[in-house]
Amino acid sequence: MIPPVAAPGDEGGTPVPEGIEPEEETRPDSAESEPEPAGAPDDFASLHVFTVPGNVAWTDTGLDVSEGQGLVVLAEGAISLQKGNPTAVCGPDGYGLRTAQQPLPDHNYGALIGKVALFLSKRTDPQTGREIREELVEIFPLGSRGEVTAPLRGRLFLGVNELVVGDNEGAFRVRLYLLR
Repeated sequence: MIPPVAAPGDEGGTPVPEGIEPEEETRPDSAESEPEPAGAPDDFASLHVFTVPGNVAWTDTGLDVSEGQGLVVLAEGAISLQKGNPTAVCGPDGYGLRTAQQPLPDHNYGALIGKVALFLSKRTDPQTGREIREELVEIFPLGSRGEVTAPLRGRLFLGVNELVVGDNEGAFRVRLYLLR
């Protein structure tokens, strides 16, 4: 069992998201498009491919979604939830463990998850000088195949269902279909 214990000095908050550009982007009417994998939607507006590192809390997709927009995710790959521990490896559906110390406690530890964040404002903490972002956030499970409706408008992020990601390694490769 992998104990999800916060490291000393870990504030337990969500770090400022780091942006990663899409590896590729294709459209369904592209002349050079390869066949879509099993489980891909028949009709979609656009396809975006991302690498979601296991050691980054949230990967910024660079995509703004509308409330009610349909999303389909197909993911593969593996991450280790603890570097050097061969029993701590999982795929996008996560490790068969659930704790209160993860963003979605009712879903597998280490599973691929998503969030939509609507930026409201930012301010500077007068004591620490740190920037504090005020956001409306909705987090949802994805796994190896997730189909969701965006719960609100905002920026789409992909991540791992774990709060302490610094000792992770590996990545998920994600195909994100934005539906019409």
